[in-house]
Amino acid sequence: MNDLRRYLVLLLCFLSGCVNIPDSYAPPVQRRPLTGTEPSDVGHFVNLGDRKADAYIVRDVTESAEGGSWRWTRKRPELRFFLDSIEHLTFTMDFSIAEITMKDTGPVTISILVNGNPLDTLHYNTPGERHFKKPVPEKFLRLKTVNHVSMEIDPVWVSKTDGAVLGFILTRAGFTQ
Repeated sequence: MNDLRRYLVLLLCFLSGCVNIPDSYAPPVQRRPLTGTEPSDVGHFVNLGDRKADAYIVRDVTESAEGGSWRWTRKRPELRFFLDSIEHLTFTMDFSIAEITMKDTGPVTISILVNGNPLDTLHYNTPGERHFKKPVPEKFLRLKTVNHVSMEIDPVWVSKTDGAVLGFILTRAGFTQ
């Protein structure tokens, strides 16, 4: 009787191991988010020292952050931002004009454009840290898509030794309510 039980237990164990299990499974069906908007790598504001800051930069901003918090611009830096809302937005920017570049360039002018529309023109006769903040007309902005902000400095500083071009120091920029 003991041998019969052992035989039955062994037979049940053997038979339970004979199951047809697939080696792989198909990936799940891909679906879009329920929000109705495409996901974006960029948001409405960027600190240029952040590790994700490169996603916001379109052109004319140095590749790496200096001191972990700011980057040099060149002649016409451009950034991109994704906006979920365009109502009552203000463009804000923290930047500096370096004494070492202004010594050679003299006074500078910075023009700010939002999606190609002139927002403001700034004139500076002295170096130093600056904070810019100005409401943006809704007609300048695009809802639930990428918006571009460019800033052009005139004149730029050009190195006499290697021809490197520097504009101003950009710390953070973007849209706030």
